[in-house]
Amino acid sequence: MIKLKYTFIVLIAFGLLTVTSCDSGLDSAPDIKSSLELFTGLKLVPEADNTTLKINIGTDPRHDAFFSIDISDVQPNEFIRNTKAEAWCLEWNKPLRSNDDIHMGVKWYDTSQNTNWKPLNYLFSIRNQLAATNDDLTYREIQAVVWSLTGYMGIAPEFDVDKLSVSELPSRLRSNGKANFNHLLVKEITEHVLNNYVTAVVEVSGFALETAPDEQNVFVIPPSGVTTNVVTDITPTSAVSGGEISDAGDSPISQKGVCWSTSANPTTSDSCTNNGTGSDDFISNLTGLSSSTTYFVRAYAINEAGTAYGNQRMFTTESADEVTKELNVCGVWSASTSGGFGVTIDTWNIENIPAGATFDMQFDALNQPDKFVVEYPIGNEVHDTGWRGHPFYDGSPEFPGGVISAPSPASPGSGTALDMFEKGAQNTFRVVVTGPQQGTIWFYDIRCRVEL
Repeated sequence: MIKLKYTFIVLIAFGLLTVTSCDSGLDSAPDIKSSLELFTGLKLVPEADNTTLKINIGTDPRHDAFFSIDISDVQPNEFIRNTKAEAWCLEWNKPLRSNDDIHMGVKWYDTSQNTNWKPLNYLFSIRNQLAATNDDLTYREIQAVVWSLTGYMGIAPEFDVDKLSVSELPSRLRSNGKANFNHLLVKEITEHVLNNYVTAVVEVSGFALETAPDEQNVFVIPPSGVTTNVVTDITPTSAVSGGEISDAGDSPISQKGVCWSTSANPTTSDSCTNNGTGSDDFISNLTGLSSSTTYFVRAYAINEAGTAYGNQRMFTTESADEVTKELNVCGVWSASTSGGFGVTIDTWNIENIPAGATFDMQFDALNQPDKFVVEYPIGNEVHDTGWRGHPFYDGSPEFPGGVISAPSPASPGSGTALDMFEKGAQNTFRVVVTGPQQGTIWFYDIRCRVEL
């Protein structure tokens, strides 16, 4: 009798599990509070701590998400705005009212800085790529992968397509007594994410939304209306990106550009370009970079509602010939080592030069074009000679030439730059020389002056 009693209790518990799923239309909501700390370690978005959502079920399996939501009551901020977005279930065994139902008091948590959530963010970073290479990929497979990952991440109950019977699956993943999703594709995508997310680039990051205690929490990647261009023309010290603005919001764009940093998710507090106003597409030149360094870049757009950021991209600058030089005496010209094709970076040590000394440069480009860029402090451009010695390269934004709209006569191959900078607290400056063609020959001299 004892065995039968315990068996009966287990069956009741199992029944409760199978009737609660991430769907609307259930006879009753579960009365069990999960012990999982789903929002532990996540940062609450204060401007979105009392959001209103209208939720509907996705209707187009190929192009929609599991849910479609209308967002309102969000205060101006750089993360979220009042718009339409796609949403996904986080806990497969709980319900969510989703027939034009209104959810009030919803809280938003940012997952971008939490490594535990990286598998989920990586999945949606490659979602378009997955859709392009798998014709039968629908929201059902993506949702099943989400449940598989949240179980792996420890923020939701386990969802294993090899262990669950058809009757245990949420109702939208079964029809006519059979599973209506590609079981093998779910396993392949899940395995790919788990094998690659640690070292992968996460280009988009989502938000975990806290709804009512007895209902499903969801994952949302709200559209920002801004897309970051692929990074091109990468050199040891520069690159080209830009952005597209598909939705400017309710007020004009007052500033746009790209931001970059060696840390993920750069903001306008980091290095940024300013590409003007308006919602037209734009191209941005990233300069003052360090060679052999990995950078993250995001497009941004600012209006009265706040700052919107595009998807994140990552790139690594090329290596360069780097030389360290000493400058110990003022009043005389100190010669650099001559160079040629490629990019050369000379870092000058001026520790023994007094503060307030003024620096000059004289240079020459022989045979083929080149240009000289001086940085002080390193990363801050104080002089750019432009392309020397050949009209074709005048106005070209990046090595090895780029697109030239209207060639004009370039400056002479030789020249002098006076009063480029005065020495302050920093004891080094940098000269970056770019030679875009085989056969380039160049040299330059540096002089410091101390006014008595």
